[in-house]
Formats: sequence, structure tokens, C-alpha cells
Amino acid sequence: MQSKSLDRPEPGVELRLEIQALTAEHAWRLDHGAADTLHELYTRDGELLGLPPSDLVGRDAIAAWGAARVQLPRVSRHVETNHRLWWSEEGLRGTLYASVFRSETTDAVDTTPLMVGDYEDLYAKEEGRWRIRSRVIRKAFRAVR
Repeated sequence: MQSKSLDRPEPGVELRLEIQALTAEHAWRLDHGAADTLHELYTRDGELLGLPPSDLVGRDAIAAWGAARVQLPRVSRHVETNHRLWWSEEGLRGTLYASVFRSETTDAVDTTPLMVGDYEDLYAKEEGRWRIRSRVIRKAFRAVR
């Protein structure tokens, strides 16, 4: 694994729990009407890439997207598993499998599995807290709408 070649220990239990709490909070905010606060989980220069219709670069862009997202009648659930962490030359990296279920109406009658894919993350410590520096969404499977 890359950690050994960088003379860094494998990410320990405490660090893993911190990062898992960060990613769980990210999913919860998306799924429970708090996308307008999602930008707080990113570094100032944070990026959310691969999100239709365009990439989001910087907290302001993520905040604007989140403010628009909470106005939608959308219901979603992000199910994230298989979290993997390692050190790279850029810093702490992680991947997660993500299954996303979504309905465009609040009654959630037309619920469809929207996507199964990977999130490729880079984390950075900013102001004493771990945050997402970059998240790239890689779709493996996507539902036709």
C-alpha cells in the first residue's frame, strides 16, 4: 500500500472514525434537507467534481448549489460502504462505494436507484478539523431517466 512507501503509518482507528463521521455527515446533510450547509464540510478551495450539470469548485460554488438543492422537492438516500483510506503524496485519500436512491417528489412514489459508483476523496485538515478537499464522483452504473 502507498502508506509504507511514504514512511507514514496506516491510518489508525481514530483517524478512520473521524473521516467516516465526516462522510456520513455529508450524506446525511444531502438526504435530510441540509444541503445548504454542505460547503462547511469542504476546505475553502474544496471541489465536488462529476456532479451534473457541472463541477463545483470552492466553498461558494458548493454553497450556491446546496442552497438551490434544498429548494427542490427531492427525496434521496446515499448509502455508502467499503470506505478505504491511505496516504498519498497529496495527503489522506479515500474511496467509498455509493448507491444513490432518489425521487423527484416528496411523496417518494417514483423512487429509482439513481446511481452506483465510487467517491474518490482527498481530505485535508483545516482549522483543526478534517474536511473534504476534493470529491470526484465516478459512476459505475446509472439509471436511465
